[in-house]
Amino acid sequence: MKNFLALTALAAALLGSTAARAQMTTADSLQQRSAAAEAALADQKRQTKATRSSVSDSKDQVRDQKNAMREQQRQLKEQKLDLKRQKDVAKEAQRQEKAAKETMREEKRRAKEAKRASKM
Repeated sequence: MKNFLALTALAAALLGSTAARAQMTTADSLQQRSAAAEAALADQKRQTKATRSSVSDSKDQVRDQKNAMREQQRQLKEQKLDLKRQKDVAKEAQRQEKAAKETMREEKRRAKEAKRASKM
């Protein structure tokens, strides 16, 4: 019976030791998995942040391009208005020149008529 008790005690001690090792291994495994999960989460957060930053940069570029296009359109419109003003000024100058020529012709005609009238 002493042997049986001794063997039982030894078996219990061995089983307890194995169970403790198994629990330690399980705890270590849980810690490793937890650390791996945290690292994966941190990596995913970095990737998400990089993606958001990239999207933000793209939006900024699009906004800058839109602003540049608006500025170009504004300048083009201003150039068109300037060209229209120049054309209007040129038309007015042409009209005035035509009126001056007509006035000069009319004066020449009157002068000829006056000369003819004075000869008679």
